[in-house]
Amino acid sequence: MRDIKKIRELVGDVTEEDLKYVECYVSKNIGIFIPSVGFCKYAITPSHTHPSYSFVIFHSKEQNFIDSNIEVPNGHYLAYMIKPDAPHEEKVSDHFVRYIAICIDKDYFENIYQKYIPEPPNFNNEWNQFFIKHEVMTYIKKFMAEYQERIIGYKDILDALSEIICHALVREIIGAKNEKSFSSDNFEIENVIEYMHQHFDNKITVEDLAKKTNMSKSHFIRVFKKVTGLSPMDYLINIRIEKAKKLLTAGNKNISEISLLCGFNSISHFSSTFSKHVGISPSKYYNMYSKN
Repeated sequence: MRDIKKIRELVGDVTEEDLKYVECYVSKNIGIFIPSVGFCKYAITPSHTHPSYSFVIFHSKEQNFIDSNIEVPNGHYLAYMIKPDAPHEEKVSDHFVRYIAICIDKDYFENIYQKYIPEPPNFNNEWNQFFIKHEVMTYIKKFMAEYQERIIGYKDILDALSEIICHALVREIIGAKNEKSFSSDNFEIENVIEYMHQHFDNKITVEDLAKKTNMSKSHFIRVFKKVTGLSPMDYLINIRIEKAKKLLTAGNKNISEISLLCGFNSISHFSSTFSKHVGISPSKYYNMYSKN
């Protein structure tokens, strides 16, 4: 696994097996981790700890494994902060919850925090609740894209984005005001995309997605394509193919199982769609990249 040494410095004594269902994006001071097709085994380990400051961001209070007692304003996301070395665990349910976890190097976070409040952070609760603005997610997604694409200069950009993300989180924690407005359309589409990620294994129609935004079907399609550049169904297929690649790489499910888990109604449909998008068949991809 790429950057496993740095991941362990941020996360703790984690193994590649623990992270086989997790998307990982890492820089010198920050790691971003997203359960993609199943639980992170380290996250569900009872009373595990991290040497870093940890943040967990949910797209809704319903898509959550922690009891929340704060009201999240429109255009914001629910977030929790866990201080270094604080024992905690993710509750296991019948279906994994997709969320964004961010681990920030302890010294790096505290140096930035003390630019706002000239004393070390003092967080007493196990899960410290707050909310973040929609714009913060833009920086997080840019970080993920830079890590994946690895274009020349990407390390410098990751360092810059790490600082921006850390500043943004500190501002939200201390309640620094920012009157910048957000696009309600972008926020609605972001929530729909998150729904696709969480329910990629289910039957999903454009009508279902449009209802979630309270838009007409035709208006929803126009807005979705304006924001993402793709139709809703093309975007969903891309998500399913990426999930399939993750499952094929994990190597513990056969192609028939993966086809069903990724929402395809037949192996032939899955195979032809996968081959069209990836350039090779699922079986060839499995043989090339499987960890087994």
